[in-house]
Order: sequence, then structure tokens, then C-alpha cells
Amino acid sequence: MDNNSTISGAITVARRAQMIQRVLVDGWSPAQVADACGLKERQIARWVADYRRRGMASLHADVIDERFYRRCLGRVRAMLARGFGSVWRGVAPGTCVVLSNNRDDKRRQR
Repeated sequence: MDNNSTISGAITVARRAQMIQRVLVDGWSPAQVADACGLKERQIARWVADYRRRGMASLHADVIDERFYRRCLGRVRAMLARGFGSVWRGVAPGTCVVLSNNRDDKRRQR
């Protein structure tokens, strides 16, 4: 497999950790790691900076996307609960609602 065909989204957590280790521990520059792996130097530098900020948590792929979807789903659930909650609270449980019809209206008018 050609190194240039590697896509950053398909890189495993272990592979990304190895690249970060080469920069931080082994003393490689981000440019050397990028050349060896067939990636852009800027991407390696971002991963190293993210690792310095967040530690091991930065190695998990798609953390931002997962958080985004969880936030959106939480908001949708809250809106639905608020919307249906007001409908459900309108009628007390165990009570019967009687709707008037035309005959009742005529009887009242007499």
C-alpha cells in the first residue's frame, strides 16, 4: 500500500499515538513524521498540539462529531418533552373530558 494513499480519517488510534510519540518522545519534527507517513505536516502538528492540550482523550477519533450529535439529540428530546408535556398536562389523569355537541347547545337555549 502506498503511503500517499493514507487518509487521516482512516488512521487508527494506535497509529496516531505512534506518530505523536515520534514527535514528542523520539524528537522527530512534524515534517519528518509527515514525510514518513504520507500526511501533511500541518495535520501532524495539529494532533501534537491537541495531545498536549487534552492528553489521551485527544486520540479518540471523531470525538467532536460524537459530542455534536449527542448535544443535538438532547436538545430535540428536550423540545419534544416540553411540547408533549404541555399537551399531557392539559388533561389531568383519570378525568373524563366531555365535549358539547349541537343538541346540548339547543337545550341550553330553551
